[in-house]
Amino acid sequence: MVCAVVGGGVAGIQAAIICRAQWQDKPVILIDAEQEMGYYRSLLPQFMVGKLEEEKLFFWHPEKDPLLTVRKGMRVKSLSRATQSLYLEDGERIEYERLILAHGGSADMPPVLSEPSCKGIFPVRDLTTARKIQKWISTHTDIVVLGGSLVGVKTAVHLRQADMKVSLVVRRNHTLLRALSPRAAQLVDDHLQRMGIDLLFGHTIEKIRIKKGAISAVRVGTKWLTCDTLLVATGATPDVSFLEGSGLLDQGELVVSSALQTRDPKIFAAGDAATISMKEGRKISPGTWPHAVSQGKCSAQNLFQPVPSSLKILTWVNCMNLHGLSFVILGPPVTGAEVLSYVNPSEGVLRELFVVDGCIVGGALIGDISGAGPLHAMMIANRKIDRIEEDVVYPHGRALSLFSDSLEQKRQAYILSS
Repeated sequence: MVCAVVGGGVAGIQAAIICRAQWQDKPVILIDAEQEMGYYRSLLPQFMVGKLEEEKLFFWHPEKDPLLTVRKGMRVKSLSRATQSLYLEDGERIEYERLILAHGGSADMPPVLSEPSCKGIFPVRDLTTARKIQKWISTHTDIVVLGGSLVGVKTAVHLRQADMKVSLVVRRNHTLLRALSPRAAQLVDDHLQRMGIDLLFGHTIEKIRIKKGAISAVRVGTKWLTCDTLLVATGATPDVSFLEGSGLLDQGELVVSSALQTRDPKIFAAGDAATISMKEGRKISPGTWPHAVSQGKCSAQNLFQPVPSSLKILTWVNCMNLHGLSFVILGPPVTGAEVLSYVNPSEGVLRELFVVDGCIVGGALIGDISGAGPLHAMMIANRKIDRIEEDVVYPHGRALSLFSDSLEQKRQAYILSS
């Protein structure tokens, strides 16, 4: 029997690599539903507008390894824990000794778009679809993007930089709802509008208008927007259909421990597929690229350990530049947290930290990202703030350099990019 990994995204690939490195006598099979694997999903918007060549999307190609088998374009149909077997859509049965589930999710499509009957509607999710988008938007440049997530915002920005007409439809009252406070998001939204992106808040796509077999307009609230392309970036939902009846699901979620172990000690999960249950009872699904990497590694390292090790870092940080606006997300707003902030409207700078019991638990640095590494290190260390507010949140603050020096020998300070 083999170590099986379901999912060819970054979490699954890291898991397969570590399995081969750490458990060298164990054969590994990596199974993915897509025809392509080993590429940066976060770079798909650049690829779609022609700013990035396709070969530069890829970070991994399978090496010749007699103990590593890669199966592309193959979906898992069901799982039997009793026989420790995976059943594929082509009827093949694969017995496993250990299993890592890193299968990610499928794009969310609003009900009105769940069964598109016309051309010009695409989810922003995978390379195969991104190729179709690239070809389509070369002649269809009046574009509506649905979704105010990081993917939706980045897609809108790159389309606008390519001189296309772009409207961004956001269900809530600001972009990046899960990542930023309303005050922080306002700076991002103002920047998008200055770029010429039309923002429509508090709505979704309610109807579509079709002309000659292709989309020609969408209704947002009471307003019809003309468009010849609709890109959907409303997120993804973990695909758990093949796990029904396996006993691994908790109210439809694949819940794992902080060591990424499921209810079955022989099965682990990583990446977007997993929901991590913490000791204090809360659940987290970080959903960032760096976390997918670390979870893939951790799950593989734990496969045959008598006492699996927990993830060392559970913060989720993103760093990016949107056409001149730099920002770092240290963590989403936390209900009841104390807010430390520094604001300089004339320079377009906002820096805020969310603090609980004296420790930083989240925040955002917009327009000035100085000190992001030391601040993240303080979060990882769960170190209490014992200096005045200005020293911690102020740009290039004295306290940040002192904290950085004190932690230098103990841990690496990370700025994790998306």
